[in-house]
Amino acid sequence: MNPLFWSALPLFTPLVARQVQLEPSSVKLERRDGVELWTVRANQSSPALLLRRVAELSEREIEATTALERAPLVTVSLDRRPLEQVLEYALGAAGLRAEVSSDAIFVRDDQADEDTNDERLGSAAAAWQRALARFPGHPMDAGARLAQGEIDELRGHREAARSRYLDVLTLEPASRQAPEAYLRAGRIAAERGDWSEASEHYRALANLQGAEPYRAVARLELARATLRLGDAQSALHILEALDQTHPCWDETDAAARALLRGEALLAAGRFEDALAELETSAARADALAAQEVPRLRARALEGAGLLEEAARAWLLVARDESGPARWLAYRDAARLHLAAHDDLGILFVAREARAAGFGAAVTAEELAARQRLGLELEPNASGVLALEERLVRAERLLERGELDQAAPEIEALYADRALFALDGAMHARIVLGWTRCLAVSGDIEAAARLASAERAHVADEAFRKALDVGLARLFEALGMFERAADAYQGSY
Repeated sequence: MNPLFWSALPLFTPLVARQVQLEPSSVKLERRDGVELWTVRANQSSPALLLRRVAELSEREIEATTALERAPLVTVSLDRRPLEQVLEYALGAAGLRAEVSSDAIFVRDDQADEDTNDERLGSAAAAWQRALARFPGHPMDAGARLAQGEIDELRGHREAARSRYLDVLTLEPASRQAPEAYLRAGRIAAERGDWSEASEHYRALANLQGAEPYRAVARLELARATLRLGDAQSALHILEALDQTHPCWDETDAAARALLRGEALLAAGRFEDALAELETSAARADALAAQEVPRLRARALEGAGLLEEAARAWLLVARDESGPARWLAYRDAARLHLAAHDDLGILFVAREARAAGFGAAVTAEELAARQRLGLELEPNASGVLALEERLVRAERLLERGELDQAAPEIEALYADRALFALDGAMHARIVLGWTRCLAVSGDIEAAARLASAERAHVADEAFRKALDVGLARLFEALGMFERAADAYQGSY
C-alpha cells in the first residue's frame, strides 16, 4: 500500500470525526411545580430527530406533514425554556410551525396553502409581541414596535398601527425608527382627515435631527396638510422653501409638487397662476399625476370665469372617470353650461351622459334647457311609488347596508328632485341619501362636494340646517370630528 496513505490517515480521521459530531443533538426535560422546562443543544441537526426526542420525553405523539422530513438542518441552543418556545425557535428556523396539545405535537409547513394572508400576518404580529415581552429594553424594541405597526397597516387596522407608531415616538424618540414612525403616523392621520395631527407629525419630522432622507417628503406632506387646514398661502411658502433647499431631480416628486402648488393657487384664488402652473406641469407629469391635471384645470377655468371652457374641461374629466366621480363630472359640465346659458351644450352633455349610463346626473339641467328651447319634456320614468314611499324604502335599504339596491333608487330620486315641489326637510333627506351612497362607496370628498354644491344653490333655511346636521353626523360616524364641527357651521 502507498506509504502516503498511512501518513495522511491521522489528518483524515479528525476531519471525519468532526463531521460525525455535527448530527447528534441533546434534549433534556426538567419538571418543576408542574412546569416543563427544556434545554436543547443542536448543531446542524435534523428537526425530525429533535422532535422525536421531544415527543419521547414529553410522552406526546407527533402528527406531521411530509414537510418535516424535507426540512433543512437547524442549529439551536436554548436553556430551560417552555416547550412552545423551543418548538417555535427550532422548527421556525426550518420553515415549520408547531401546535402543542396535552398529548400531541402538530407540525406543518409554515407556508401552508390553507393559511390566509391575514393569518400569516397575525402570526408575525404575535411573534413580535412575544419578542417584546421576552426581551424588554432590548435595542431592537423600537424596530419591533415599528414592524408591528406595519403589520397592523397591512391587516387594515389603522388605529392599532397608529398606536404602535406613537409608542415608538413616546418611548424611544431618539431611535433610528422615529423618522419612519412620524411619517407613517402622519399618513394615517391624513387618511382619516385629521390634518391637524398630520401637520404636527410632518412638522416634527421635518425638524428632526438625523432625518435628512425624510426631510423633503416631510415638508411636501406638511404643505399638503397646511393646505387642507385652509392656509393656502403658508402652503405655497413651504413649497417655495422646499424647492430652494431640496431641488427636484425625480419626475414623480416634481409632478407631486406641481400638482400641490396648483391646488394651493386655486385655494388662494390665483386662478390664472394655477392655469399657468398646470400647463407647465402637465407636460412632465407621470401617468398617475396626469389623471389629476384635467380636474384641476377645470376648476381653474371655472374660477377664472371661463364657464364654457370649464364645462368642456369637466366633460373631458367625465370621460376618464368612473363611478361617483364620473357622475359629478357630468353634473359639473351641465351646471356650467347652464350658468353660461348654453342650452345646446347642456343637451350635448346630457346625450353623452345618458349613453354612458349617467343620465340622471344632468336631469335638472336638461329639463331647464328643454324648457328654454321649447322642446318636449321627457316623462318621469322613476317608478309608480309615491315619493315619500320610495324615499323611505331607499333609506331602509341603505340602513341595512344594501348599497347595490339603495343607490339606484336614491340616485333616481335625486335626479328627479326638480320635478317635485319639495319642502326643505324632504329635499335634504334626498340629498343626504345620495351623499351617504357616495361616502359608503369610498368617496367622502365627492359626497362633500355634492352637498356643498347643493347647499349653495338652495336658499331654504330648513333645507340648509337639515343638510348641515346630516353631513356633520356623517363625518362624525367616519371619525372626522374637525370636519364635523365645520359642517355644523355650514362648511363641508
